[in-house]
Amino acid sequence: MNLLTDPLFRTRTNQGVELMSLPELLASYGEKRVQQLVGLQRHQHDAFHVFLCYLAGAVLAKRNETNPIQKAEYWREGLLRLADSAGMDAWRLVVDDPAKPAFMQPPLLTADQKPTSVVTTPDELDVLQTAKNHDVKRARANWADVDTWIYSLISLQTMSGFMGRGNQGISRMNSGFGNRPIVEVIRTHNIGERWLDAVSRLLDHRHEVFQKPFGFKPDGMVLVWLAPWDGEQQLSLQELDPFYVEICRRVRLKGPLNSLSAMLYSANQQRIAAKQLAGVVGDAWLPIDETRAKMGKDGQLGGIKALTFPPTGITIEHLRSILFGDYVTHALQRPHPSWQNDLWLSVSVLVRGQGTTDGFYSKEVRIPRGKVSILFGSAPKRDWLGGLSRSGIDSASAMRNRVLKYAVFSYLQGAPDDVKWDQNYSSSVWTSIERRFESLWSDEYFPWLFSLTESESEDAALERWINILRQHGLQVIEEAVQVLPSHTGRQYQVKTAIRSRFWGAYFRTFPNMRGDDVGQSTV
Repeated sequence: MNLLTDPLFRTRTNQGVELMSLPELLASYGEKRVQQLVGLQRHQHDAFHVFLCYLAGAVLAKRNETNPIQKAEYWREGLLRLADSAGMDAWRLVVDDPAKPAFMQPPLLTADQKPTSVVTTPDELDVLQTAKNHDVKRARANWADVDTWIYSLISLQTMSGFMGRGNQGISRMNSGFGNRPIVEVIRTHNIGERWLDAVSRLLDHRHEVFQKPFGFKPDGMVLVWLAPWDGEQQLSLQELDPFYVEICRRVRLKGPLNSLSAMLYSANQQRIAAKQLAGVVGDAWLPIDETRAKMGKDGQLGGIKALTFPPTGITIEHLRSILFGDYVTHALQRPHPSWQNDLWLSVSVLVRGQGTTDGFYSKEVRIPRGKVSILFGSAPKRDWLGGLSRSGIDSASAMRNRVLKYAVFSYLQGAPDDVKWDQNYSSSVWTSIERRFESLWSDEYFPWLFSLTESESEDAALERWINILRQHGLQVIEEAVQVLPSHTGRQYQVKTAIRSRFWGAYFRTFPNMRGDDVGQSTV
């Protein structure tokens, strides 16, 4: 089972299902032939995409070339060179000698140590943990195609955080309990064309990284699993290539194809010694959050960290901040100057907690071609649209907190004179209503924003947006009244109160809307 020579990957092309080796897969990506990777789970898509990009970028950089459209033999030779003296072993899925590397599996320094756990299915090995199944049932089969083991290994080794004693996390993440977002501007959903675009920009990013004080070496290690690891020793960034493909767990696969199992061994230290950098290690897909950056007494800027998403996942505010420069972005978050058509901002993340995974989130924002030059061009136009984007978020927040919440709490509490904001029942019901409102306006936020023209006044643009928010607020109230219990003896009074309090709060919050013919009726 050698990735360089054996057809281990099930792909779907125009000719149907084809089996390919890793070099053949890279060549087919360059030809844009691959439509789907059959065994790949949704949460593994971006992890595998990034893995292939870093491999291809490293091969091209070592040869001082830039064209990712190459034949399979080119990739086979290049990947074998990355393995150095480990040779083919570095690309074999199973190597019986534990003192030698295997694919994504470091050599063990003590052959007689016992594993801390053994898993017999690839989904048990995967990065997903106990909090949620994410539409993938754990340990769901006793036999699996070999490519599912490969995808699970890559997902585990390149996306994991700290998962308890002995289970360390990756360096491309802000802290062990953080997460690794994959943020990329794309112009196509064809996986081969997306890969071509990413590799080309990745090589540009490489030049930027070498200008930073990370200490990477042009001839540094790419395949981190080549070096023996006893769970204590760490590798410094100064030993690595900026396109290093890391591992964070000590794993060894055993057995024939029809009965593979994975032995997992404990590690007391992270493989890469970069904890103090909070995930800021030159990763092209990971924006940098400087919102809490402060100048220290030593003159160094501290508080800089890799972008991390909260348990609630990817919000409109995050997407807005990425597009309008609130985070430090890289080449993969910018289009190539030659791109002419619509683009998409693609963001995915597996949010993690302490010993759990709290949800896989994936969002895309379509950027019309007419707005591309504004978002990624000159400052004045970008600032104009950015100011409106901020005002739109603020208006949604005001509608939620000052108008909708007041009306809902009043309804739940029987229209009292003084609403109790700390009542547990009202707060618990409000959480679901708030999420419903958020989902409604979030779907329309960027279409509204990107529909604006410079000839439209700011007041007119915001009035149009507030009208959209009002409609969704009324819809949410109507839905709530239909399903929530009410005070039986005062139904009419309570329904009248929720209506009047909604509109009263609405006009207090948005006084400029008083002249609108809004037809004050609902529920």
